[in-house]
Formats: sequence, structure tokens, C-alpha cells
Amino acid sequence: MSNQPNVFQQFQHADIDELADVIGELLQNPITIEDADHKLIAYSSHSESTDQARWSTIMGRRVPEKVLTRLWKDGVFQELLTKEEPVHIPAKDEVGLGKRVAIAIRKGSEVLGYIWAIEVNRPITEEDDEILRQAARAAVSRLVQRQGKRKAEEQRRKEFLWELLLGNHSSDTLIRQKAESLQMQLSTPYLICIIEAAGTRLEQYLYPLLMRDKLLWVVDGNQIILLIGQAGAGKQPDEALVRKVKQFLADSLGKLESHVSEGQVTAGYGRSYRAYADLVKSYREALHAVKIKRLFPRETAGIHGYRELGIYRYLLKLKQWDEEQGYENERLARLKQYDAENQTAMAETLETYLDAAGKVNITANRLHIHINTLSYRLKRIEEIMQVDLEDMNQRVALYLELKLDKLNSER
Repeated sequence: MSNQPNVFQQFQHADIDELADVIGELLQNPITIEDADHKLIAYSSHSESTDQARWSTIMGRRVPEKVLTRLWKDGVFQELLTKEEPVHIPAKDEVGLGKRVAIAIRKGSEVLGYIWAIEVNRPITEEDDEILRQAARAAVSRLVQRQGKRKAEEQRRKEFLWELLLGNHSSDTLIRQKAESLQMQLSTPYLICIIEAAGTRLEQYLYPLLMRDKLLWVVDGNQIILLIGQAGAGKQPDEALVRKVKQFLADSLGKLESHVSEGQVTAGYGRSYRAYADLVKSYREALHAVKIKRLFPRETAGIHGYRELGIYRYLLKLKQWDEEQGYENERLARLKQYDAENQTAMAETLETYLDAAGKVNITANRLHIHINTLSYRLKRIEEIMQVDLEDMNQRVALYLELKLDKLNSER
């Protein structure tokens, strides 16, 4: 079929509505053409046969939300965004979607929109797939100008998001007025989530997920900064928002880790807020969470949220305080000196013991030593450091000091 002549050659000067009609005549089936945001651009005009999804799209000038959700859930858009071939889609009667074939309209790697053909009058064949491929190429020039306008609007939204991230606005009323003028939907509650990965075009790999969840985002070096909101979450909106963020991270981190060749993928998010003047707070908290996760990857492996950081939330401030005071930890220095002189691992034993909340069986298992050996080491640590490991105050202080020392060495 690749040798088939270009059937759209004679329609070079046809506008997008005429192009939709031509495709419809060639395929003998109804056609809709949408932009990348699933807003209706054109549809074939002389076809009485249709289905509920197409009728709703034409009436509402946009693909219905329940249809989009189902197509994302079933992986249809993921296919369209990653394949240059037409995608054949079985009927999904529960959302009013009949059997159809779709193809993405591409300029390079960028998706400008989609052509949809409803398989209602006759089956769509392999020969028809070639017509759709040609139609997608023919539609590019018609959508480029529209895409330029869309990109300018998107850039203004990104600039406004940066203003919010940097705390340049203090009036929530004025923020919402500007967001409305930019056609930005600001849901509440919301939070800022950051994903960081070296040497990777994050927005490219995450594009299907960003589109699926309709997220606002900006890129800063090797970080993508995401504004995630939760509308209509019922009685516990903050919990629903955190579930949504965790699901997004579960979907995106695995996808990224398979592409990142060097370094690690790190993610963190701030607390939830309702006033958009507080967005800067959630951003700073997300930055803090990412920094801590970068410094303590093992200890914070299962943590992404700022409010889940526990003692790690305080470490950077404590380090700054120690530096301002010129504080030196003499008892920890004695333990490290003992290790150096005797080729022992007392500092590691102490940290493992405190990581395990003082549970000797767990500590012995993690260190692969007998429990009697552990008991001897703990007693020796108490002698060297002049501490009482049964004293909770001293135990917490030692735990913080060990993590601060690790922070010093890792920075």
C-alpha cells in the first residue's frame, strides 16, 4: 500500500472542513478532526450515521470526559502518542463509543491532533489505513498555524505558573481571575510535585500521563515541576489528592526508570493547600523533599511526601545550626576513631540498631551477626561514647547525630 498515489494531492488548498469531508467520502464513514487537547476542529458534514460519542463531541465541541477517561484507561491514547500507524479501536458501548479507527497528526515527534473515523457504514480496511496515513500528513499544514496559537497560550500559562512558584502573587482573588483569563483550571486542594532525572527529557516520556491527568507543568533543568489538584474529592479531599499523586508517581517513576541510563530518578511533593497564594510553600517543600531523598536514598526509599520525612525534615536546618555554632560531635568522633584504629564497624552497628528502633533481632539479621555479638558491640559502644542506649533522649540525639554526620560526608 505504500506505493498508493497521494489521494490528497488535488486538495492542497482545501481548508480543514473540506479535508474532513474528503476523508469521509474516501472512507465512506463519518470523520472528526480534533486538536491535541481533544477540542473539535472539523467534522465531515454529510453523514447521517453516527454514535453517541461523536454526536456529543460535535454538540459540546470537545470529546466528552467519560470517553477520554475510558480511552486513556484502555491505553488507546498511549498507542496514538507512540505509534505513527492508525489504531483500530473496538466499540465501547458503555460510553457511547462505536467501533472506530484513529491516527495522530504529527509534526516530527509532536502530536498536533487526531483524525477519527467511525466504522459505521462499512469496515475500514488496510487500504483505508493508507488513506488515513496520507490524511494525517495532509492535515499537518492546517494544524500548524492553530498549534502556534496554542503554544503561545501554553507559554503564557507556564509563565504564570512560574510566577506562582516564585511567590510573586499574594491575592488569591487576583490569581484566580488571571487563571480564568488564561483558561487555567485551578482545582483545590492542590500540591506541587517534582520529578528529577538526569539526562532525560522528562516531559517527553511523561507526556501521555501529563495529558491523561491534565496537569500543568514547567521544566527546570533536570526537574519537571507539576501542579496537581483534586476537584470534587468528597469528604476527604486531601487524602484523595495524596492518593492521586501516589498513583501518578507509581505510573511515572517505573516508566522513567526504564529510560534513565545514568543517575537515579527522584521525586518529592509538598503539602496540600487551598489558597493559590500558598503555592510557593508547597513548591519549597517539594524541593526540600527531593533534596533529602537525593542525600538519603536508602533511608527515604519509600517516602515522597514532605510531611512523611520525619526527622529528615530537620536535618538541613540542624546542620546549618551546628555550622553556625562551630559544633563538633566529640563522642561520635571517638567512635569513628575507634573503628579506624581497630578495623571495626561500631558506627555502622549503632546506626543499624537505631534504624531498627532498637530491635536487636532485626539489627542482628541486617548485620548478619549473632545476637550475642551484637550485645557485646552495643555495650562497647556505650563505653566508648559514654552513653546509655536505654535512655530515649540520648538514643534520639545519637540517631540525629549519625544522620547529620552522614549528611556532612555525602555533601
